[in-house]
Amino acid sequence: MLHLVRHSPLSQLTLQECLLLMGTEDRLLLLQDGVIATTLPDWLPALRLLNSRLFVLAEDLLARGLTPQVGQVIDMAGFVDLVVDNGSPLRW
Repeated sequence: MLHLVRHSPLSQLTLQECLLLMGTEDRLLLLQDGVIATTLPDWLPALRLLNSRLFVLAEDLLARGLTPQVGQVIDMAGFVDLVVDNGSPLRW
């Protein structure tokens, strides 16, 4: 399953809840304000555990002037590929 988290972990608990419910084969895409998590030291250990299952939307990083410390940066075409490969995503 593909999980989409769009809220900053600084303002909501959605990322924390998502990580607790993710399966071992599930993938996570951070977009909109969710990309902020990839720059926060408190979140890096948990996100690193996802390894190759963590994706970050390039357009949202660029819009916020951020450089991620974890995750695979993908563009909109990569987002579409994730949805095609994983089916309908679960939005948080």
